[in-house]
Amino acid sequence: MVAMLNWRKLTPVYVPMLSSATLLAQGELFHLGNGKLRADDHLAPHWHDTYELGFFRKGHGILVLGNREYTYAPGQVYIINDLEPHMAYSVDPHSTLFVVHFHPALLENSWIGQVRSEALMPFSPDFNSNGPLIPIDDPVTKPVRRILEKIHLEATQHDAAWEVIVTGLIVQAVGHLARRLLKQSGNILADPRRRQALKQIQPILELIEDQFAEPLSLDDMAQQAYISRSHCCALFQLALNTSPIAYRNARRLAEARRLLQQTDMTMREIGFQVGFSSVQQFNRLFLRETGTTPTKFRLQFYTSAQNIGS
Repeated sequence: MVAMLNWRKLTPVYVPMLSSATLLAQGELFHLGNGKLRADDHLAPHWHDTYELGFFRKGHGILVLGNREYTYAPGQVYIINDLEPHMAYSVDPHSTLFVVHFHPALLENSWIGQVRSEALMPFSPDFNSNGPLIPIDDPVTKPVRRILEKIHLEATQHDAAWEVIVTGLIVQAVGHLARRLLKQSGNILADPRRRQALKQIQPILELIEDQFAEPLSLDDMAQQAYISRSHCCALFQLALNTSPIAYRNARRLAEARRLLQQTDMTMREIGFQVGFSSVQQFNRLFLRETGTTPTKFRLQFYTSAQNIGS
């Protein structure tokens, strides 16, 4: 199934529910979750401006980060920064994982970030020459995985002051990863221009998430961030290597894929619901983005689902 899905043709989408702004609005610094991946998932890579730590409990597959694929196995720890689009795809019928998303302020604005700048090292774009996955036999894998298991236990039991303990455990896990980096050779590079561009277009990304089915124009998007049309296009190109309109269309197509998998709506109904002016436009852009037509995509999905269930 992974081979059938050409994720490289899918434009990454922003996930507001995992954003720093959402965490702050909820009065939280972190979000914990048990994830489940299916071999028949057809999700585009996504990104968020929170940091992510996790490990795979079960299953095999690939973890996409940026423009590269990395093979994951049960027990592997991974780390994602706030810049790179990413997504995991299972080659087994199911894969499961435990994920921690946390606000960068937990490291950047707290005493730990002010006293020990290396706390941010694991979340630089080039933190690991081997990609986002820590090898199973790496000395840091077991201690970090044990910490993540403790975080999961605290979240499950919800005992007194569990959130304080989880915050400390997150910092402890980051400390192990930072120590690993300090023992490695090579430079840790960052891309401040891209990071800044992502922050500048975040209001536009949130607007698109809320209103992607509406006839949003380039002017509407630029005005949301109080910038010019040309500056808006330049920021999107720098941050996401695409244009604002192309990103809006990609978000529409991501919703269309979900509706094709989960509903029996017709192609015309789906096209209009996600914001396209005609079924011809919907079909043309879907084919260009995914390499197949909506009808064939739905057929492939149901055929795959039946094979997995048999």
